[in-house]
Amino acid sequence: MSALKLVTERANHQALKAVLTALSVKSPLTVTIATTSTTPHLLAPELKKPLFSCNEIARYLGEGDSQLSLADEEWLDWEATSFTASVQPLYSQKKVTAAVLEVFQHLNKSLEENSFPDQTTFVRFVIWSAVLPALCDGGLLPDTAKSSVPKLVEWFESFMKEREQLISEAFAALSVQEPADFLRVPQVFRMSPMNPKPFYVTTPIYYVNAAPHIGHVFSTLVADCVARYHRVKGEDVYFMTGTDEHGQKVAQAAEKKGKTPFDFCTDVSNEFKDCFKTMRFDNDYFIRTTDATHEAVVQELWTKLEAEGDIFLGKYEGWYCLSDEAYVTQQYVTDGVDREGKPCKISTESKNPVTWVAEDNYMFRLSAFRDRLLHWYRSNPGCIVPEFRRREMINFVEKGLNDLSISRKKESCSWGIPIPGTDKHVVYVWLDALSNYYTASRIKDGGLVDYESLHRWPADLHVIGKDILKFHTVYWPAFLMSAGLPLPKRIVAHGWWTKDGEKISKSLGNSFDPVEKANQFGYDALKYFLLRESSFADDGDFSDAKLIARLNSELADTLGNLVMRCTSRKVNMDGVWTLIGETNERDLALIQTISELPGTADHYYNIPDVQRALMSIFDVLRTLNGYMTESAPWKLAKENVERLRTVLYIIMEGVRICTILISPVLRDSAPKILDQLGVPSELRVGVSSMQFGAMPAGAPLPPPTEEILFAKVITDAAPPAKNPKGKKN
Repeated sequence: MSALKLVTERANHQALKAVLTALSVKSPLTVTIATTSTTPHLLAPELKKPLFSCNEIARYLGEGDSQLSLADEEWLDWEATSFTASVQPLYSQKKVTAAVLEVFQHLNKSLEENSFPDQTTFVRFVIWSAVLPALCDGGLLPDTAKSSVPKLVEWFESFMKEREQLISEAFAALSVQEPADFLRVPQVFRMSPMNPKPFYVTTPIYYVNAAPHIGHVFSTLVADCVARYHRVKGEDVYFMTGTDEHGQKVAQAAEKKGKTPFDFCTDVSNEFKDCFKTMRFDNDYFIRTTDATHEAVVQELWTKLEAEGDIFLGKYEGWYCLSDEAYVTQQYVTDGVDREGKPCKISTESKNPVTWVAEDNYMFRLSAFRDRLLHWYRSNPGCIVPEFRRREMINFVEKGLNDLSISRKKESCSWGIPIPGTDKHVVYVWLDALSNYYTASRIKDGGLVDYESLHRWPADLHVIGKDILKFHTVYWPAFLMSAGLPLPKRIVAHGWWTKDGEKISKSLGNSFDPVEKANQFGYDALKYFLLRESSFADDGDFSDAKLIARLNSELADTLGNLVMRCTSRKVNMDGVWTLIGETNERDLALIQTISELPGTADHYYNIPDVQRALMSIFDVLRTLNGYMTESAPWKLAKENVERLRTVLYIIMEGVRICTILISPVLRDSAPKILDQLGVPSELRVGVSSMQFGAMPAGAPLPPPTEEILFAKVITDAAPPAKNPKGKKN
């Protein structure tokens, strides 16, 4: 078989059957996540038409399982017919019926009687995938029902544990962050407890070898958004960013410009500060690794690591990548070409040229931290997100770690922080750069204090790009372990950005200035698009057409139009928050949906999965628009004023809560919406402000405004061709 493609929506438990089977028999399969919801189907040149039955797809991929026993054939038939029909109320509406309980008890009894499917076939993958939405963490089957099928629960959990790696790879192929993503009904999450310490969020510190670009802006946007959410929730927040200014590459770039390294760094650092200010990012601190406070912390950490016996003077001999400022082991080096097309050795990770280096350097005993790192990854499931990145690091570290060179000789790289006790070496850039997060946590009034006195450390969230994952999830925690310092609570690694389906590069001439795009379409529109378009698990693709589509359909039509309709004096004739009256079943269901939204948004902001947070908010906004159309308040204004008041209050309160929850993204627009709704400042921040009914009836609306919140963009351009991204197992 070749060119097999499974087309599905993300987190589809039916498609999971096929993916698990393909992985178990090592069958090459491309999984394409469709842009819209779709029934899973298999495409292959040898098939006359797409294969839609996921059980048959699993059989087709299993190859060696083509000759099943009669009992296994019966199990496949039972799962596809009886089981699927019986669990439909549970899987679509969370309704536990007698038929639901019966099929799960049938499975439990089969396990007790040892009449379950043969474990050597793919049929067990089919059954396990089928019960996943019911039995996974946060699944749909209530605890009381689970307690009546103990054998089934035990089998489900042991199956997952025994095949952890296989299931992890399958989840990654389907863009799954957590098992509950497979549920096909809205989940109910409780609001997480308030953070007992300041929520400390960081961006990478940006290397001063280039002006700010979309990658820098996106990382900072993610951190800014999460920081804003925690401020809206009512927590103390400390948000830092900055620039990484040491290293051989910086010194060479400064020399070409005819500047001192410090002056060169100052100029570029100021470009970043100006860019972030223009983009309306509200960081609390901007660090430069040339700051005297940072130099003092790096030297302090060096002394601690050395005292622990984790630093020793040794000889490094191997490959070095100047572009990445990184040493590269042999397994990540291959043949390639440089920018001029000349043959050379390159890093398989970055594709940049490497050169052979042999010099006496100080080494960090990274090899001694393998088991401690693995324990950290495994005992803290949320320490690295997306989830497949954590599994990626587990696989990387399990293979063993080499000791790490953490210094350069001054004769080869003089632009760096001096090492205590020697004038022949400087601290190598990654130990220097990574320590910035710890430095920033200790800054008060421009000076250094003990980290425990400010209660910022450890960092609650490091936001990074996927290209620096290894440095932040292997080197950095190992340094902290050696120094006896608490480890960061979470590290999120996002993807890169492409432009119109192509990699952004100078050779293609397709780079773009995010500030120019913000000026063209609006700062809120750009920020919303970038966060809504990217799942962090994949690379995001930027195009004007896609941005315009989001702006017009979601911001202008769904949100902006709803605000205008519920505040219009044609329906809200008195210009006040109306008094909610008698409610019907539809009203109560919508009030319940609105009331559950803050917990859901909080769950996703905390992962963080900002895309899912925004999706959950706009699901409610679309529901409110539908409710507005069904209720026809313009008719109620003439026919039933009492009913109109109830409808208006529910819609306005829904819009208020949605606006508070989306305000971390819509920095400029959200306050304007809340102004139009007449919401006082105390009902814009804090968990209590997110409760339905917090806005008092009778509160006046301000005079109507002619300002358009989100101006639609009209274009004659044809819509972009669909270019779904494929993933390979």
